[in-house]
Amino acid sequence: MAGRSTFATLGSMRLKLAALLGLAALAGCSHVQPSATAGCHLTAYPLRVQDAHFEPGVAGPPRDFEALLAEAMQPPSRMVEGTAQRPSVLVLSGGSQHGAFGAGFFAGMDKVPDYKMVTAVSTGALQSTFVFLANAPVPADRRYPAYMQALGAGRSNLGDLELAYTISSEADLLKVGAHGQLGAVVRGSAAQFDPLRQTLRALLSPETLRAVGAAYRPNANDGRRLLVGVTDTVDGNGYAIDLTELASRLLGERPAMGFEQVQGCYIDALVASSSVPLAVPPVTLEAVSANGDGVPSRHMYIDGGARFGVFYADFAPLMRLPVRPEVTLIVNGRLYGKPWRDHDGNPQTNWSSLTLGLRAVDILENQVYRFSVETVQRIGTPDNPVRFAFISGQGLPADMDPDRFEWQGRTCEAYSREDEAEGVIEFHPRYMKCLIEYGRQRGAAQAWNVEEPVP
Repeated sequence: MAGRSTFATLGSMRLKLAALLGLAALAGCSHVQPSATAGCHLTAYPLRVQDAHFEPGVAGPPRDFEALLAEAMQPPSRMVEGTAQRPSVLVLSGGSQHGAFGAGFFAGMDKVPDYKMVTAVSTGALQSTFVFLANAPVPADRRYPAYMQALGAGRSNLGDLELAYTISSEADLLKVGAHGQLGAVVRGSAAQFDPLRQTLRALLSPETLRAVGAAYRPNANDGRRLLVGVTDTVDGNGYAIDLTELASRLLGERPAMGFEQVQGCYIDALVASSSVPLAVPPVTLEAVSANGDGVPSRHMYIDGGARFGVFYADFAPLMRLPVRPEVTLIVNGRLYGKPWRDHDGNPQTNWSSLTLGLRAVDILENQVYRFSVETVQRIGTPDNPVRFAFISGQGLPADMDPDRFEWQGRTCEAYSREDEAEGVIEFHPRYMKCLIEYGRQRGAAQAWNVEEPVP
């Protein structure tokens, strides 16, 4: 797996496309703001970059967000083996095609909790609905794209998540423009997420979204929350979009919104969380900032990973509650950066302004994730550590080293090179299948890289 970008969605493509920024400036191309699904009024909670304060001029977390979090962290009323069940939180990172690791990990687990709260960014956002519904029946009205039908979809929600990452070709998720990466100068992006949107429209059926909405129970101990992270290009801040509240608008005898509208808003939020500039277009969301004046605004949003690899900083004060939540952290990537090497595998010695600039972007991207992950790990305590898994053999037996792992007699890196030889840009089908199997092995063994608090 050496040499592959492991973080923000379409990350490796972004690094290649960064070289086109100067050309785009010379070309003078500008593009109008994409249209938004009308009537969404998405609830957007601002996320702090530092635990101590927000940016100058930006209000702190609204009281209703603090109340939401406190409510979500209350243990459910039912009892487990004579004691109140400890509430559980799942934190999912971005990682583009490396989301195959998380999909495999959950598929391999013997039991997945009904998480009280799920927070997710980028490819983690795409995973989140299926993990949130892990123990729910598979909706009977869910439709499947051809590549999933051929694999026997519909057995479970986690099984459908796994199969969604078992693509037959890159075209199952991404539509690359006729001029490839150079097309980003003229069109504003090298590719489109049209195939991904089609898959989401098929999978996020009425019953699926109603099941998510049914978990939205304000002022009830058994309520649950699903939040995905996005970045507003106008104010530069990260926001958590409450998808449970959105989906709840489908419920009742007189639903507040129709299905197609709710589905459009829901998919827009997921794709916005996954949209890296130059690789794919930004997404316009009609959102209402929870600490603003309550008036909806339409801004362009991009990958939540631009601000946070994972987000949990606003939750830290809740760890002082009498019953601490169990926190599980899945990073769909390696986390630790790789040395800069040339094509022969030797340390890089020659450089240009372009190659050095791209290397700097890679390092900065890694830093965002390292800081974000640390904020979650530090919440752990000796009696309640954060369970943390990522693509690494750290702390694991030698046979669980991702570089040594083989599927059908070959390493995942070998499959990646084979995919690249066929012109794949970002989503490598063979590599992703191998990574799913690696994740499955890890999940079945409950092989966590870290299961102790950070000092």
